[in-house]
Amino acid sequence: MMGHLNYFINLINLFLIFIYFIFINIGHIKIEFEYLLIVLIVINLSIKLYNWYYFKIVMKKNIYIFINNVLLNEKFTQLSILIFSIIIPIYMIFQKDNLVIDLLIEKLSFLLVFIFAVLGFYLEFFILEKKSNK
Repeated sequence: MMGHLNYFINLINLFLIFIYFIFINIGHIKIEFEYLLIVLIVINLSIKLYNWYYFKIVMKKNIYIFINNVLLNEKFTQLSILIFSIIIPIYMIFQKDNLVIDLLIEKLSFLLVFIFAVLGFYLEFFILEKKSNK
């Protein structure tokens, strides 16, 4: 149940980050939308931490040897997921006015945030495998 909820919340976050990127491009971003996105990302974080605490997370066996060598263990991959899916989007939303000088750089930055969020989604649902601790 929590795995499906985590997957659904991740998909919503990816969709909303993409919509945020589009709104920035057309200049119709609202502060309420930013707060909604941050709240959903924090909910996503709490669900991830719950899943990682109560379930055993292991690397899937059917991925390439190169990926197994680069992503050395499950903890490194979990840290990457937290950085790509949680920390980068929240940081960029909060610091958008302070970090971005040019409109083109702002658009490029949020395109990169979306790409990193997709990478975190891929790592969590296609590289890691959740097993029961029982």
